[in-house]
Amino acid sequence: MTRCAGPLLFAGIASFLSAATRGRFRLIIGYEASHTGDLARDGAAIIEGLGGHALLMPRALPAPLTAFSVRMVMADGALYIRSSGEALIYLGGRAVDRSREGALASEAELSLIDEAAVSDEASLPRAEGGWECVGEGMIGAYVDRAVSRISSLSDTTHVPTPVSVEDPTGLLTSLLERLGVPIDEAGAGLSLRVRCEGRTLCSSLSEEQVRTALGEALATSPALPAGRGLYCVDPAFVMDADAISAGAALALLAPR
Repeated sequence: MTRCAGPLLFAGIASFLSAATRGRFRLIIGYEASHTGDLARDGAAIIEGLGGHALLMPRALPAPLTAFSVRMVMADGALYIRSSGEALIYLGGRAVDRSREGALASEAELSLIDEAAVSDEASLPRAEGGWECVGEGMIGAYVDRAVSRISSLSDTTHVPTPVSVEDPTGLLTSLLERLGVPIDEAGAGLSLRVRCEGRTLCSSLSEEQVRTALGEALATSPALPAGRGLYCVDPAFVMDADAISAGAALALLAPR
């Protein structure tokens, strides 16, 4: 479900979304690493030049925040640039039915995007401006939504498992602190690591133990990707393999 991020891909998405929405579409552009920020801004210029409206994520952030933002700002899609140069493509708004807003584009949809791409990069128009930035408040909204969802799944009498976290400054740590989960590097009974793109969770528990602990928190929507270490705890708002939220849920729900 990935493509190489670049001008031709932005052109294909513009053509696809223009046809799907029959009007001026809205596309969010997010990126994993700061060195891909220039590519994201060039994409925004292409989208604006081709009649769409681009909304740039405020800085390098994990992929689930881009997926989360699709519905929150009523966008018709999103493109997330990974540090490797690959792109994840999400669809939303008028481009898909509401049950799939923020979900990764299917292979059939990606094929249509490929077919819509122009062959001459030099002919692509680039606007001098016109795009917007998604506000930093989107990060707080993501944390608030995840905390609300995870708290609703937990037993208030259950004492959270102390955890160790690889990145003490990341969003997973923010979620754990909001949920009252103790972070103990020395005597933790559970270790968690979320890869920087935010989609893959690694823990000291086995896959079977993780799934047992999360139970009903795991999404079963057929629109979601499946595979080892890929989870989603809120299919209504985070139609993505959201390891950040899954890691926080695991810390709250796992037995001591």
